[in-house]
Amino acid sequence: MQIRFSLSTWARLAVCATGVAAIAGCAPLTNEPTAVQQPTLPQTVKIRSNGRILQIPLEDYVAGTVLSEVSPSGESDETVARIFQVQAVIARTYAVFELGRHQAEGFDLCDTTHCQVYDPSRLKTSKFAESARAAVARTAGKILTYRGRAAETLFHADCGGYTDAADAVWGGSTVPYLPASPDEVVPTTHRSWQTVVPAEKLRVALDADPRTRVGRRLSDLEIQTRDVSGRAAQIKVDGEFSQTVRGEDLRAVINQSLGERAILSTRFTVRQMPSGYAFSGTGFGHGVGLCQVGAAARARRGDSVDSILAHYFPATTAITAR
Repeated sequence: MQIRFSLSTWARLAVCATGVAAIAGCAPLTNEPTAVQQPTLPQTVKIRSNGRILQIPLEDYVAGTVLSEVSPSGESDETVARIFQVQAVIARTYAVFELGRHQAEGFDLCDTTHCQVYDPSRLKTSKFAESARAAVARTAGKILTYRGRAAETLFHADCGGYTDAADAVWGGSTVPYLPASPDEVVPTTHRSWQTVVPAEKLRVALDADPRTRVGRRLSDLEIQTRDVSGRAAQIKVDGEFSQTVRGEDLRAVINQSLGERAILSTRFTVRQMPSGYAFSGTGFGHGVGLCQVGAAARARRGDSVDSILAHYFPATTAITAR
């Protein structure tokens, strides 16, 4: 069985790959706190939903977000419960981390990929609504913390077999609870993909951004370095002009022109062919934090909710905040 993700999840991942991570809420936004303090959970949150500002109970928001981000079709009841409990802790933690992000606009969080996707209609229409509410109730108040504050619990669809460190993907300081780590689950858990982009289409896409501009011809694409997770870290684009760019930036530029699923991740190889450039890779998304298909595989084999969270967010502490 394979977990399936809603279109809202794919949309969030696409935004995280556009190169505007700080705007999309994908890259870590803050450094380590200077003082330890116990997080306090708000009873309600102000959400902009379909253009209206609503004040709703935090746990209702978590349930709506959980149902918007993952749909564990074909799984056993026990697996569904674990998957939703994991996602509930992540959604709640992330909401606390981002609380007040839109304060200047009169609300806390939006309902789009900029914060977390929230579709309240799922609470009425989804066949998993009851299971999601039960998972939220089972984990009520539970969040992950690092040095006394809510952690930034990033997630993505598929790490391709190895999660990546936040600083490797976006730069900046090392985040101890967002490291690179092998995802030791059944190998068939992670998806492989391949796409061939015609040379002229690729040249036009690269020329649309100054970071990757090659001019009137594209001669070559060469991966110069990889990070520990196997993702392309530095890539040289060669043509009338030659430039070296970060792998995630290259992916963002290509996907901006050719669609969010053109290049699914930076864990790829690339070779030139008569028909264009062939990209072959594994995974989908930025690769930082929790790997949803990996977490589902762990839930399926019987791993506990706490052990799944501890694997993907080491150095964090799970607490029940009030």
